[in-house]
Amino acid sequence: MADKSIEVFSAGTVEAVARVIGDLYSGSELTRILASVKLADPLGEGTTKWRRVAAAMDAQQAKQRDGRPILALVTAAMAPDRALGKQAGAAIARDELTQILSLSGLYVRPDGRIGRTVRTTTASEAAARSERLHKLLTDRGAHPEVVRHCRPELLRKDCYEAVFEAVKGLGARLRDKSELDQDGRALVQVALRGKSPRLLLTNYTTVTERNEQEGVALLAEGVFAAFRNPAAHEPRLAWNVTEQDALDVLGTLSMIHRRLDGARLGTAG
Repeated sequence: MADKSIEVFSAGTVEAVARVIGDLYSGSELTRILASVKLADPLGEGTTKWRRVAAAMDAQQAKQRDGRPILALVTAAMAPDRALGKQAGAAIARDELTQILSLSGLYVRPDGRIGRTVRTTTASEAAARSERLHKLLTDRGAHPEVVRHCRPELLRKDCYEAVFEAVKGLGARLRDKSELDQDGRALVQVALRGKSPRLLLTNYTTVTERNEQEGVALLAEGVFAAFRNPAAHEPRLAWNVTEQDALDVLGTLSMIHRRLDGARLGTAG
């Protein structure tokens, strides 16, 4: 960009940018990136990565009284040669940074440089995230039961609500298939585990078939434990789910749903 001055970015924007870049790179890689754009590193390695990046940007932005240090760091972090070996993660990071900066009328080009665009709103940001997740999940062959939870109204802040709803959707489908009324891990244990599980994903006659069903059941239990039960006990602010995290979890849910497609009631059902 040719602009000599860029409006100072808000604390929320700085934090959001820092989280994306901190998630993509290791501590030593961040040291090199910060040095490449001559940003002081007041917190240094050993500190939470996103806090370290945010402190570096904040200090220089306050010193210069404009937002150019944030854009310089984004450009350095998104340079194609620096992201070699992280292409999938870098593509998601670039989209996330574009979402963040689009609220200021900016976007990240494929070469990592910053361009001007139409200033967006939170609603259009959520719609863009929804469209992108739909495409990524469709390209992966995700199960329809998973894809339908990636709606803009669930993606206004991050991907937490979409993942949470998708996990709830798995519970609903398990209850429907098994005709049980439990929830969460207890539902999985009765429906898919034990000597006589309610639902059979395999013929369940050989050791291999029983192990296969047990593996799917353990994956389902793990998803419920990580993304359902804690929501009842932890503050919402403690849960931040990135798009990469969401894709991984939703991919696991897709695999479980595909196994449920052919499930049948066992003799105990």
